[in-house]
Amino acid sequence: MLTKITAKIKAREWGEGWPVAVLFAATWLLYATTAAPGTLYGDPSEYQFIPAVWGIVHPPGYAFYTLLAGLWQRIVVVGSVAFRTNLLAGAAGAWAVTRVFLLVRALARESETAVGRWAPWWAATLAAVAFAVSPDLWQHSSHANAHVVSVALTMTQLWLLVRWSETGQSRWLYALATCAGIGVTHHPITIWGLPAYALFIVVTRPALLRSPRELLTFLACGLLGLLPWLYFPLRSPSAPFGPNDMATWAGFLRHATAQGLRVNLFHFGLADQWDRLRVFWTLLRLQYPWPLLALLLVGAGWLARRRPRYALLWGGFLLGHLVFTLNSVQDVMAYLLHAFGAAAMGIGVGGAALLMWVQQWRPRWRAVAPMIAAALALLPLAAGVHTYPRLTLRDWDAADRSTLALVARFEGTGAGAAFVSDWEHLTPFYYHTLVEGLPVAEADLRPVYVTAAQPWPESVFGNLPLGPVYLSNYRRDIRDLGFRLRPVGDLWQVLEPPALEPVAPQHSLDVTVAGRLTLLGYDLPVTTASPGEAIPVVLYARVATTETHILMPYAQFGALEQRWTTDSRRLTPEWRSGEIIAERYELYVPHTLAPGRYPLALSYVDMTTGESALPFEDGRTFLSLGELEVQPSPSAERVSRVLRRALTNIGNDVALMDARVRAGWRMRSAIWEHPLPMRPGQPLHLTLTWRALQRPRASYTVFIHLIDAAGQPWLGHDYTPLGGAFPTYLWFPKWIEGQQVIDPYRLVLPESLPPGQYWLQVGMYEMGSVRRIAQLDWEGNMTGDRYILGPILVEP
Repeated sequence: MLTKITAKIKAREWGEGWPVAVLFAATWLLYATTAAPGTLYGDPSEYQFIPAVWGIVHPPGYAFYTLLAGLWQRIVVVGSVAFRTNLLAGAAGAWAVTRVFLLVRALARESETAVGRWAPWWAATLAAVAFAVSPDLWQHSSHANAHVVSVALTMTQLWLLVRWSETGQSRWLYALATCAGIGVTHHPITIWGLPAYALFIVVTRPALLRSPRELLTFLACGLLGLLPWLYFPLRSPSAPFGPNDMATWAGFLRHATAQGLRVNLFHFGLADQWDRLRVFWTLLRLQYPWPLLALLLVGAGWLARRRPRYALLWGGFLLGHLVFTLNSVQDVMAYLLHAFGAAAMGIGVGGAALLMWVQQWRPRWRAVAPMIAAALALLPLAAGVHTYPRLTLRDWDAADRSTLALVARFEGTGAGAAFVSDWEHLTPFYYHTLVEGLPVAEADLRPVYVTAAQPWPESVFGNLPLGPVYLSNYRRDIRDLGFRLRPVGDLWQVLEPPALEPVAPQHSLDVTVAGRLTLLGYDLPVTTASPGEAIPVVLYARVATTETHILMPYAQFGALEQRWTTDSRRLTPEWRSGEIIAERYELYVPHTLAPGRYPLALSYVDMTTGESALPFEDGRTFLSLGELEVQPSPSAERVSRVLRRALTNIGNDVALMDARVRAGWRMRSAIWEHPLPMRPGQPLHLTLTWRALQRPRASYTVFIHLIDAAGQPWLGHDYTPLGGAFPTYLWFPKWIEGQQVIDPYRLVLPESLPPGQYWLQVGMYEMGSVRRIAQLDWEGNMTGDRYILGPILVEP
């Protein structure tokens, strides 16, 4: 009996079990300690409440995920439904990590003979840990989402193929077919590995094509994997949330194939492919340290030379996913999880190949091999320690707090208010009402979901006659229609002009500015802040008669001066006599500001005449708003060092570190004074280098405009950073402090562009509100909301 037990322990399959279990538990624990405690804005909350009510998620429906999460929520009863669904993402991420471990263990088995029994285990662990602490997988494993399940499925599919190739047992191939079918019902992204699978199967066992029995069994298993799709027609007619027409072929195909989202696919052409590869390389560098990326190249070469069939599988899988993902603009970071998983495999194989090279070709270095292995193993561990405090979501409860405050504001009021909102701000509301049973009477508050069919203006117009209308966020398009947007906490109330409704400022005033504008009061909800924060200041004012000049407030914060721009403001010439206008401004606390107490004062400038420090009625030119206390920040010193090298600081969140432009063979670097000559129709290649100063507060859009001397734009490009690949904030901050990215653009000058001198300007604005983000110099003074890189001379 003892001999049999010993034999089992020595068996490879049994021996892999315990390390895999420990790896899974450790990785899941890591993700659980950084998991969000509840809901998040946007899709994560949908992934929480849809399985709880057995609804149907947005296209492509995620049938398998819905069934998996629905069962998980009812079996794993830990904390709230939201939290336990976040734990499911961690479990899926940990499972994907274990599959990478097993894949590298199999592919690097040759190193066991060449180096020692420890070598393949070390290589597998190196790859698994590197993948586990890569920011993209870690972020997706800390909140509810279906995409981490996608990579768990594809890594499982690769592992099943390798198991089949090693053992020759058809059961692994049939398991692959079933898993591939399940993947299709989960998300179409999983199909991009299928061509590589098919080619690998044919190359490994060509005789399979002449075996009808095996082919039919394989096909039957694939069809078996499609069974989760039955959830759609069975549940759709009575689903409490989601489409109700999926019992029809038209409804099923429209939703399951995500027809409405295809405009975001294959968004780039052949001329953009070099820039897209640069984007991938930039994002890959954010996942793995440089030495590990060198191992990735070594691993790719070793596979191609020593194990060409596996190189075909690995390379085909990577290429298939990259061709699709790099040319789309939807969920790019989520889709890149598959490529990053394949990269981790290459890192592990490269590590084993390096050790084998040391042992075989440099015998005198054999004693050094363990030291090389130890040094390389420290890299992902150090990366994980560095990333942990910058990435964790364990205190991220903004969505829960906002939703509960929204309900508390209107509960029992009978106001019949409409909460007009985008998808992001509504999903936590749906979760709390549908899952947690948070009571919201329609007589108090009605949620209004803004869609392409029912956009913001129509949603506002349709609800104003029924009661007060509040927006989830500032909307410039509503302001441009002439409405007044009054900040009310986190909401914006829509008022028809004239806005005569009374206000109750936190600090009431009644002071006149230059006899032309009356300041009625202000809100300063925060008086203690840390460097890098933005403090909201709401000013309430009115004019007695029509004002023809633009009167703008500005603030003095200690020795600093922060002059707010006119972008997204309702300027004084637009005010009607007697109406109360409320505007919210941000006071940016510089990263370079030393801790202490600083006086805050307000003044006004006449922007029409340029006259500053307009006098108040008592002769003062500055009105004291009290003091602000700046607390110490552990990151202030290192961020200050970064800002010394930066071109500009955008809202304390992002620094523009460098900008290079090329037209043909001519190049310039910001800031350039000598114009760059160009011709109409010629492409302009611009490369921007951004650095995250801290976790961004919003999703920013990069704007790049070619303007003339009058500021008129002739060429514009407004897009999410890295061509849509890497949003600064998507439901939570995606960029983490210290990340630096290369952002390439290819812009073609219009053929109709008149000759003359133009200037290239860049900046960022909030994606939802379209409000430009203020820019600051090193000391913290506002410098405007755009940065001029240099002149462009357009020649005939």
